[in-house]
Amino acid sequence: MGVDPKNELAQFRANFDRMLGRIWSGDFDDAWNRGWGCDVQDAESEIVVRAEAPGFEPDEIDVRLSAGRLVMQAEHKSEQESTGDSNGHFSSYGKFYRAMSVPTGIEADKIEASYKNGVLEVHLPKGEEAKSKRITVQAK
Repeated sequence: MGVDPKNELAQFRANFDRMLGRIWSGDFDDAWNRGWGCDVQDAESEIVVRAEAPGFEPDEIDVRLSAGRLVMQAEHKSEQESTGDSNGHFSSYGKFYRAMSVPTGIEADKIEASYKNGVLEVHLPKGEEAKSKRITVQAK
């Protein structure tokens, strides 16, 4: 199974150009967040965020709530010398970053995060201020 360097380089260039285009248009978070699967469920009592982040260990993942923004990031560096008959050096690197705005009223001290099978799941419990309120529409 071979890799075509020209195709890989063309794909990298197209992705990079799209990201730069989003940055210049002012949508910085969306530019960085593209390409990582993420699902947000807004339930009555909590917001649940599931983000694809394969290849990391739980201790490599950092989840923070800061100034009304949920930031999830991870970084993985690995280096290994070959053993046996082959000569060489193997290294791998991976980085994950997602950021999104969350409503005021999230109970920060009750946030829980878990990581299983390459998926990061964050539960953000809502306080009364963050819960939705039904607004009656009046006919006129």
